[in-house]
Amino acid sequence: MTATQQRKTFDIFARVKRGDQLAHIGTVEAENEELAKVYASYTYDEEDWAEMVVVDRSELVWVRKPKWLFA
Repeated sequence: MTATQQRKTFDIFARVKRGDQLAHIGTVEAENEELAKVYASYTYDEEDWAEMVVVDRSELVWVRKPKWLFA
């Protein structure tokens, strides 16, 4: 793995059926969005999700961010 292929953390959100709340179901680490989608679909295949989205954690915009116990 080269420096340009650093793994990033992607948060996974999904809902089982339309109208359900979008829920955070976990994370995956991947080199890019395409791999993150593949990893997420195989890792979190226990439900028949109506929708699933991967979000690069560095792209999240916090409104309120908790103070973590271990920084």
